[in-house]
Amino acid sequence: MKIMLVDDERLALVQLEKALRSIAEPLLEAIEIVTLQNPVEVLEMAERFKPQAAFLDIHMPELSGLQVAEQLQERFPHISIVFLTAYDHYAIKAFELNAIDYLLKPLVQQRLEKSFQRLLLRARPLQEMDRPDTGRQPKVLFNSRTILVGKPGQSPELPKWRTNKAQELFAYLLMRRGEAVHKSTILELMLPELDKKKAMTQLYTVIYQIRQCLQALDLDITISNVSIQESYILRLGESVTVETEEWERQIEQARENLPAGYDTIAELLAEHDGGYLRDHDYLWAEHERERIRQLWLGQARLLASHLKEQGRLEEQLRLLERIQGLDPFHEAEGLAILTLYDRLGQYDRVLFYYNYLETVFREELDLPIPASVAAWMEQWRTRQ
Repeated sequence: MKIMLVDDERLALVQLEKALRSIAEPLLEAIEIVTLQNPVEVLEMAERFKPQAAFLDIHMPELSGLQVAEQLQERFPHISIVFLTAYDHYAIKAFELNAIDYLLKPLVQQRLEKSFQRLLLRARPLQEMDRPDTGRQPKVLFNSRTILVGKPGQSPELPKWRTNKAQELFAYLLMRRGEAVHKSTILELMLPELDKKKAMTQLYTVIYQIRQCLQALDLDITISNVSIQESYILRLGESVTVETEEWERQIEQARENLPAGYDTIAELLAEHDGGYLRDHDYLWAEHERERIRQLWLGQARLLASHLKEQGRLEEQLRLLERIQGLDPFHEAEGLAILTLYDRLGQYDRVLFYYNYLETVFREELDLPIPASVAAWMEQWRTRQ
């Protein structure tokens, strides 16, 4: 096993290396160890050494152990991290979330032995991952209601997020995929109640949780540090598609192929209901949620006009009812629905729908029903 030790105190490094070798020798475990006092040099050394495990002191100058761990995990997703700390007992639970173990200084031999055993248990199964990658199966990220992952043609599953924060941050980075998102922006959105030091610690933990979840799902998605560690950027691999993005792409293709594309638009509107992360009340998602809603409404109204021209009144009515479900205050469409109920002989629906409109305008807007709708209804009653 290849192990990297990082601590700005030389004596601590010497003692830790000696202790690890004394533990490995009777177990007949071959280990290679490199030691570093300067955390800035860790990545460069790691590229050459390819460590399977790293012991990192939490408190070091220039870069903390948490920051070093994040860099290593980004480059080597399967690396095992053990944190070393002399204090900060309040943060131990956070360390447990993104490390295989943590050790308190001064080190206790028996406790170090247990940590080494954990490293061995984790390293052996991971040796299978050294075989050449034969390619990932295609995966789809569904995001109309919540984040789900599935293979084409199969039922999607809910990822096993460690925390709600991990789920929300992944959804946010996915929405802004391909963009460099500054860490300060994330902290303001996700962790405004914490001071900066605690918030950064929590952020490293949440990013680690997300990466572990993506790894468990075998998703070809990377979350990288950019701009000298001040931003994150999420990128999708070729095997991953996003439901709403693919839906938009197919809508555009259909629009370019009208009138033949109307049938495709009808299928796409039936498959997607215009929702975006509908099961969550994320404030940051409101703009995208409204954009997707308006995109769906625009295509639905285009198709409704086509169905009217074709004389396909029942199909037009069903579609207008769906449109009204998303935009109930559109006066012209309310009139169109009443007119279609009348033309199709559904007179009970005329009365029911008019009463529904009256209630919606009164309770939601504190307004009377539009004058044009009231006038139409008065004329209709006169004819009956």
